[in-house]
Amino acid sequence: MMLWVGCAVVWAGLAAFLRIRRFWLPYYVVATVGFTLLVLTAARGTILERALESITAEHAHIVSRAFGIPTLIFKNAPGALLVLVVVGRVGWTVIEVGIECSGLLEMVAFAALLLFYPGLGLIRRTGLMVVGLLATYVINILRLLLIIAFLHWGGKDVIFLAHTVVGRGVFFVLVVAVYWFVFTRAALRAVRERVERT
Repeated sequence: MMLWVGCAVVWAGLAAFLRIRRFWLPYYVVATVGFTLLVLTAARGTILERALESITAEHAHIVSRAFGIPTLIFKNAPGALLVLVVVGRVGWTVIEVGIECSGLLEMVAFAALLLFYPGLGLIRRTGLMVVGLLATYVINILRLLLIIAFLHWGGKDVIFLAHTVVGRGVFFVLVVAVYWFVFTRAALRAVRERVERT
């Protein structure tokens, strides 16, 4: 705990120094990376992390059943989602929803990128934060649904393809689209408005 507090103090001091000196790029990098790491280390093993894992597993369970893919959540092991493999095999595959599958890392990183983004007003930043966090969460559920579908129809043999290639690939492309919409589009709009004013 003392190490975390010490790191937080050093991070806040360095970020404040860079902001005061108007070294915008180093400030943005230090502020966002430091904030993300501090929040993630503070959240590890907490009720927040376990609740997000449990909610994510529950939503993936609901959505997969809506698509006709039978799943089951073990109530004795919160966050463990069981995917029942029906086609071609008898048995089931366990997907443990941990910090990677919960979307916590991506949502904290997104929040940090937006929180410390210079040039956006508080109201605009808040609106984009809500929309971006919701979009990131929905994209994460979609990623889990793809993995579940691959396991359901392909069995355990496709776990690498489902999780590492398809799941991460689709997640990456869609999250980059959200980032483009929030950051690049906002920056282009700000530049266009400045050009039109001159």
